[in-house]
Amino acid sequence: MSQLPIRQLTLYKQGIGYFERRGKVEDQMVSLVIPRDATNDVLKSLNVIVHQGGQVLSVDYETPEDKQKVLDELSIKLSERSSMVDLLVSLRGSRVTLRLDDYQEVSGQVIGVEASLTAAQQPATVLLQPDTGSVQVWSIAQVHGISLLDERASTDVAFFLNLSRTEQARTTLAVRLSEGKHDLGISYLAPSPTWRVSYRIVADRPNQARLVGWGLFDNSLDEDLEDVKLTLMSGRPISFSYGLYESRTPSRPEVLDDPLAIEAFSDDPRMVETVSAISHDLRTPLSTITGFTELLEQMGGLTKDQSGIVKNIRQASQRMSALMNDLLGMVHLREQADSPGGQSDATFYRSGPLGDLKVSGSYFIPVMMGNAEPEFMIYNVEESISVRRGQSAMVPIINTEITYEELCVYNGDKMPNHPLLVWRFQNASGLALEQGPLTIIRNDQYLGEGLLRFTGAGDDIQIAYALEFGILVSEKIEWTAKRPWQVVFDAERRQTLLTRYQITEYIYSLSSRVGRRIDVLIERRDPSKGEYFEMATPALQMASHTRWSVTVEPKNETVFTVRVRNFEESWEDAANWRTELIEELHTANVLGDDKYALLQSLLSEKHQSASNTSEIKNFQAEYTQIVALQEQLRKNLSALGESEREVTIRNRILDDLETSENRRRQIESQIVELNVQLKQSQQTQHSLINQMYGSG
Repeated sequence: MSQLPIRQLTLYKQGIGYFERRGKVEDQMVSLVIPRDATNDVLKSLNVIVHQGGQVLSVDYETPEDKQKVLDELSIKLSERSSMVDLLVSLRGSRVTLRLDDYQEVSGQVIGVEASLTAAQQPATVLLQPDTGSVQVWSIAQVHGISLLDERASTDVAFFLNLSRTEQARTTLAVRLSEGKHDLGISYLAPSPTWRVSYRIVADRPNQARLVGWGLFDNSLDEDLEDVKLTLMSGRPISFSYGLYESRTPSRPEVLDDPLAIEAFSDDPRMVETVSAISHDLRTPLSTITGFTELLEQMGGLTKDQSGIVKNIRQASQRMSALMNDLLGMVHLREQADSPGGQSDATFYRSGPLGDLKVSGSYFIPVMMGNAEPEFMIYNVEESISVRRGQSAMVPIINTEITYEELCVYNGDKMPNHPLLVWRFQNASGLALEQGPLTIIRNDQYLGEGLLRFTGAGDDIQIAYALEFGILVSEKIEWTAKRPWQVVFDAERRQTLLTRYQITEYIYSLSSRVGRRIDVLIERRDPSKGEYFEMATPALQMASHTRWSVTVEPKNETVFTVRVRNFEESWEDAANWRTELIEELHTANVLGDDKYALLQSLLSEKHQSASNTSEIKNFQAEYTQIVALQEQLRKNLSALGESEREVTIRNRILDDLETSENRRRQIESQIVELNVQLKQSQQTQHSLINQMYGSG
């Protein structure tokens, strides 16, 4: 069988290749020899086109069974050291013709082979039954040839020999054609080592250079590539594994005694779809409930009982979600076990309008670049290529003029102590550039290397290729005290949002060691929550970084400071603020005069209330002492007799009782008055708080 040569080859980054073969044939069978592990990809993508001639009848390929298992099942069994004996043993019952010494031939039915039991060195003998009916015995040493007279035996021997010579690492597809001449095309998909890319920038004029890109690929085929049109694709089409080559007998549903057992119908696609739909319908409200409970807990302001209720709701929702996960896992248990990856990311789930495909996040590398239309991601190699089997090659894919700008950039996160020398230019190739190493050469001098990231057509490129040792940079960080920034009185929450800010100063000291002036770009990643504060206009603002230009004089030192203002928020009860904080906020002009006056009045009322409360406590303590004293005086009074001296003492005790009683009544009156004042003060405080939050 003839094999068509490869005419076009398209290689993709994720390790697949699209092969296109074409040629004119007169045979009725064309072979396609491929690696056995590529058979599934070839079978799912094989396309046979007859451009001229007859039609395709079929494509045959061997069944992928274990070679040794098939050999063991054959009636013919031949070993490597005693093939003649093994063949005659395997031909027992078959008709053969033995060619003996002196060109003698004898025909008959093989009875068997017998080895001598007495002499170990004596050759074995073959027992043959000719048509005469008698049994003849011939020494194996006399047999010089065997002719198989039974067609079945001849076929078995031929099959054994063909299978024995089959290379298990390769498989052959036979394309059967009708009679006549054909102009035939065969295309298919197969795994292929991913292609790589390497770049050079060669400059021979100021700020003018040429960007050259080379694509590297390997010829891992079992044939040479001769005059093949090559295309390298930067796109990443989805290509998945599907078992077409291996034969499989699907299991039939099994009816169990327990009709309620989930295992009994977990293989039913309708059951899987139903449970998946139920799970989705339940997950949506459960997620909403859980989200709102977490939001309520974060907002605060709940009583202890309310917090307990919210916590119970959240825990119940989480338990229900876990139960749904278990149920979904049970119905997917078998299809997970049958999937190519078992329990791994390759598990297939029947869900959604996109079908069963579930792709791991590690399959595709995220590419963040502009101008990534498909037409920008195709590298057509202009000249046909020829690469011998087992070799690799580099082919030119990019060759374009660029205008570059030389920069000196310091970024302490990238490289401390010294700035980086950077070439900045635009991708003027008209194509998206794959990621790869880049070497910079100027006036035949090697300057350094960098890494070119994924870049869209026309996008900006910056390549750091060397260090500027003439500039030494040191960094230090200083923080200022936190200062008030804003005060917001929230009427709904009845709380006050107090925002403070702190300035972080990043101080760069740039020391020059050379006799030339150098402009250094200080680059920083933009703060995620803060902002730049009291800074000069930047030289460049990018998506996530900002640069400021700093001129460093020869043999001199320059200091540059980047100020970042970070904000800190806290919800507080303004009614509990102290005088120092109120004065600080008012002095910082974040607290208006009206709010300041209300807070001062509120603070005065709170002080008065505290004073009244303290007086009430003191009066209550004195009242308690007076009551105890009166009780003791009454006890003493009851113990006195009628003597003159005792009468004098009684009168004195009665005077003390009268005095203490007057004081007791006075204290009661004062406590009542203080309570009235305290209540009025509390009402005034409540009114002031309402005014502060803008309510009546």
